Amino acid sequence: MTKTLFTNCFVYNSVSEKFEKLQILVENGIIVRLAEKIAIDNATIEDLEGSYLIPGLTDAHTHSFEGGLYALSIDMGDVECLDDVFDKLNEADASQKVIFAYNFDENRIREKRFPTMKELDRLLPHTPLLVRRVDGHSCVINRAAAKKIPFPNRLPATFDGLLRREENDLAAHWFHRNVDNETILRAYQKAEEIAIQNGVTTIHTMLGDAEYDYLHFELLLEHLPEFKVEFIPYPQMFDVVKAKGINSARIGGCILADGSFGSRTAALFEPYADDPGTGTLYQTDEFWNTFVDKAHDSNLQVGVHCLGDKAVDQIFRAYKNAQEKSEKDLRHQLIHCELIDDSILSHIAENNIACVMQPMFDKLWGGPEQFYAQALGVERAMKTNRLKTMIDNGIRVVGSSDWYITPLAPLMGIEASVNHHNPDERLSIPEAIKIYTENSAWLIHEENSRGVIKEGYKADFTIIDRDILKPDNLTKIKAKGIIKNGYWLRP
Repeated sequence: MTKTLFTNCFVYNSVSEKFEKLQILVENGIIVRLAEKIAIDNATIEDLEGSYLIPGLTDAHTHSFEGGLYALSIDMGDVECLDDVFDKLNEADASQKVIFAYNFDENRIREKRFPTMKELDRLLPHTPLLVRRVDGHSCVINRAAAKKIPFPNRLPATFDGLLRREENDLAAHWFHRNVDNETILRAYQKAEEIAIQNGVTTIHTMLGDAEYDYLHFELLLEHLPEFKVEFIPYPQMFDVVKAKGINSARIGGCILADGSFGSRTAALFEPYADDPGTGTLYQTDEFWNTFVDKAHDSNLQVGVHCLGDKAVDQIFRAYKNAQEKSEKDLRHQLIHCELIDDSILSHIAENNIACVMQPMFDKLWGGPEQFYAQALGVERAMKTNRLKTMIDNGIRVVGSSDWYITPLAPLMGIEASVNHHNPDERLSIPEAIKIYTENSAWLIHEENSRGVIKEGYKADFTIIDRDILKPDNLTKIKAKGIIKNGYWLRP
């Protein structure tokens, strides 16, 4: 029987929304006592050095394999021009089986364009190379990759290496399949390392080709006990029978109802501000109704990527139809919901649906002069990522990063939630903490065992270096590690 007494710490009380100086006695990973002073002889003493404890932060939507893999690869997030891109690629090890670069944003470089296939071929003529856009919805490849990826249709003679939609997904998944099991596990180990550095105790991770293959799902399941951070895997596919066969409680993730604003493929009711199109619904209503009904009947929680207002409406209606046929407490997920129509806001909570949001999207692209405004116009841009409006409508908002798209760092997400570009959508600090803790626990039906610091609950804490309730501290806070299952894991 393992007993640990954590002392010299300030503990967040989610009811009073204050910190209290308490000691915490943990036995076999469960909080058995909280008090100002606990006298016990046979426990290990851990002095937390005056740290602040909040419930363990969960990131409820990540691509942790890709995030870990890309963290071991070439980050294009700081390039300012194409010469910077080429300099980084020149340093790549051409002896590797494949080469990844990620976090590229053509809008942030001087030339405002992707590199061409010819330019990439001059640098890496023989090793397959993928340079992936920051949102994951487009990429550029070299000729060595184009020759190996099994595209269903012949590429046109004018092909310049740029891929979108299905071809983008096909290329990315071909690259991901061409790494060995050792590299896959190294990617998750890197994800775990980054999580602990950022105070994350639990990570929801999407894995699969977003069609009918769950890729290395079983490999990860086999190795889950080796990780100290908790991974909750999603079979990211449409095969309900296969998901049930691996005893998954959920299905989906970034199975796509539409694309992204960056690629102008997010489905909108009204045209883009800088493009006459309205994006694309990737599937018909009939397709989604059939899929959701089948998953719902099989007691699987469903999560779907729906970014534009037209796509959010489509997936909401599929969930609503399934609930009306057979009401269940499955807590289906609308993932991203960057733009949402007013007409469905009051009905999402009625149908027990969660909105899995990424507050960092607003921090990076929100406001009257940033990317959303360019793509959507200022008026619609200020109605994106409606965190406060959703909460005020009774919706369970669950916080996440969509890592590798934004950092695996809920503390940054909390700061972004509190400082939303639209003052009407700003959360209080306790509300922002809740979307990464209590609401995350609710999403996985564990609201009675985690998400708050309370006797009888799991000893699952994030350790921070200062009082998060003071707004001036939000940009300065650093994680000092996590306590998971009663063990202090330091960065």
